[in-house]
This record gives sequence, structure tokens and C-alpha cells, in this order.
Amino acid sequence: MVFAVLIFRRGGVLSVILRSIKSHFLVLVLLLFVGFQTHAEECSTPEFGVQDVSIDQLADTAGEARELGTRAAAETAFAILLERLLNDPEKISQFLERYDLDQFSDFVHITEENSLQGRYIALLDFCFDANRLRATFRKDGLKWTELRSPPILVIPVWQGPDGARAWQRENSWLSGWREAVETSNGLVNFVLLEPTIINERSLRAEDLAQANPVTLTHAATLAEAEQTMLVIARLDYDGSTPVLTVDGQLFSRDGELITTLARMIDLPVSSDLVGKLAVARSQILLEMQASWYAANAISGSDTQKITLILPISSLEEWAARLAVFDKIAVFNGYQIRKLDVTSGTVTVNVEGTKAAVKNALMAHGLSLVITEDGHQSVIPLTGN
Repeated sequence: MVFAVLIFRRGGVLSVILRSIKSHFLVLVLLLFVGFQTHAEECSTPEFGVQDVSIDQLADTAGEARELGTRAAAETAFAILLERLLNDPEKISQFLERYDLDQFSDFVHITEENSLQGRYIALLDFCFDANRLRATFRKDGLKWTELRSPPILVIPVWQGPDGARAWQRENSWLSGWREAVETSNGLVNFVLLEPTIINERSLRAEDLAQANPVTLTHAATLAEAEQTMLVIARLDYDGSTPVLTVDGQLFSRDGELITTLARMIDLPVSSDLVGKLAVARSQILLEMQASWYAANAISGSDTQKITLILPISSLEEWAARLAVFDKIAVFNGYQIRKLDVTSGTVTVNVEGTKAAVKNALMAHGLSLVITEDGHQSVIPLTGN
């Protein structure tokens, strides 16, 4: 087992990064630099990194605890990464059977650590090699997604016989959503508003329950979100039997309804209300994630060529456009066709849908438009 130990200074602070060159087990060499604070080296592609994986491992010796704990943490991080990219339990299981995580590890960063007799406690960040993983996905014919969605505000509302609730911490529907968002590791970028007095007064639960467009627009503005997902659970009675109605509604930034997710109507409730709410919450999340993954899937077996015109005002702008194309995963290479003082023309190899192309460009402040003569052009988004 061979490791390269990179010790460098950033802003006057000593940092330590361990890179695995060749190993059958991902084993960290413990470096103790008392008094030094370490700063994380960030993944060049953040979607291929997993941060703050905790270890609290017991063993006969500190070294054994460190080895066992680090390996377990690496396996946890790799499973989180594959779930994020593949979003398919069966594909993930098959991938883990065929490959070892050491084939794709880039570096491990020690955020915190404490080595005791027979015990190792640490907080680690893992980065995996994007190019090696992409090449393997293509070779195996897998579809994957790595584009993170724009911020989507989640607003849970509980509508019971005693009225609407949106900010109470002790309500299981509301607290369950907060936990689900805070622990999410997927590519759908869910965000929340804090349950403060100001938010409770300006975003009244009654208005949210009615999907008031002005209130939803105000909420999206506060959260700096592009969309709002309003998830409402309503408890009512059919005679003496409590029944539950749940749905998720996705709205634009301007409060216009886009779609409805996982609608459940008059679901009888016996004793396990919390369990049924958890099932409903899970179903809404699955539908939301599935739609994003389907729209932005990358597949080496689903390729096409698209010729794009890039209006430019300088060579610097041309270079910036090509730099963006290099970063977009759904583009697997391109060929420059023409370049003059006002525009350039490139033919890109696309491994995905037109929606995936538009979303990827939008993430970099660009828009795909059809010109009057029918050509496809890439221009800055309004305001960029």
C-alpha cells in the first residue's frame, strides 16, 4: 500500500491531504500536527465529493480502529455518492459488486480527529475522481446524473381540525420535512425557511394552505429559490374515521402551479398517523427526484450531435464559453467549426436530452435559444 502525503500551506495554515496511489484498502496514515488547523481541499467537481463523514470506531489498538473506521467511512461516502449520481438501488448494488471504491478515490481530507487507546474518532471529507467514474459509467452503459438543481424551497403545511400550521417545531409533518431536507444528499437542492416569528407573521399558514400566489412569491424571494414545493397534509373525518389527504404542488418563482406530486386522497388513518405521513413524504420526494434525474440523465448510449452558434464580443468571451462547455458533463467533447469577430460555431457531442442541455447551460448563466433562421444559439441569460 502506497500513499502520497501532500503537505502544503494555504493562507499561512498547514494542510494535510493524503492521496491513495495504489491500495487494496483505503487506509489513512495518521499525521499528528498539534496546534495546526487543517483546511479542506475542495473537489474540483463538488458533486463527486462527500463531506463530514463521522467515525467513532473501537478496536484492540488505535491503529486498527483507525484502519477499520476509515474504511467504513469510505464505504459510507462511496454509497452516498453512487446514490446521488445513479439514483437506482439495483444499479448501485451491481456497481458495488463489480468495483471497489479504491479504484475511484481521489483524496481524503481529515477535518477533525482524535486517536485514543483502542478508539478512533474523526470527521473526514472524501473526493472521488469524476473522470474515472464517468468513463466507467459509459463503459457499463449506465445512465447517471450529476447536475444539481437550482434551489427549490420546501414549505410543509399541516391542516388539521384546529386550523393550519406551518412553523411549529413539534408537529411531526413539519419536523419530518425539516429533517428530510437537512439530511438530503441528492442533486435536488431543497432549501427551507427558518421558523422565525418574522416568517410566521409574513407567511401566514392560512395563506400558504390556500397556495396564495403573492405569499408563495414572497417566500421564494426570501429563500432565493427558483421554485417552491408546497407540501400539505390535511386531516379530516369521514364520520368518526380520521382520513388523510396529502399532496405536493410545485410552483414557479412567481407562484404559478407547475405540477402536482404524489396526491393521496382520503387515506384512512387508524393509529399510525406518523408512519403514513412518512410514507407520503417519501413518495413526494421520490417523484420530485425521479423527474429531475430523468430530465438530466447522461448516457453514453444515447448520443447526438448538436451544432451551436455562440455570439461573442471578444476572444476572452469565446474562451470563457469553451471553458463552460468543458465543464458540462452532458457535453462529451466538441468540434470548432468556425470563428470570426462576432460569433463562433461548434458541434457538441451530447449524451442526454435537450432539457439536460438547457439545464446545464442555465447553471452557468447561459440560455439555449432558437434564432429566426432556425439555428440554435447559446446566449447569456437575461441579467448575466
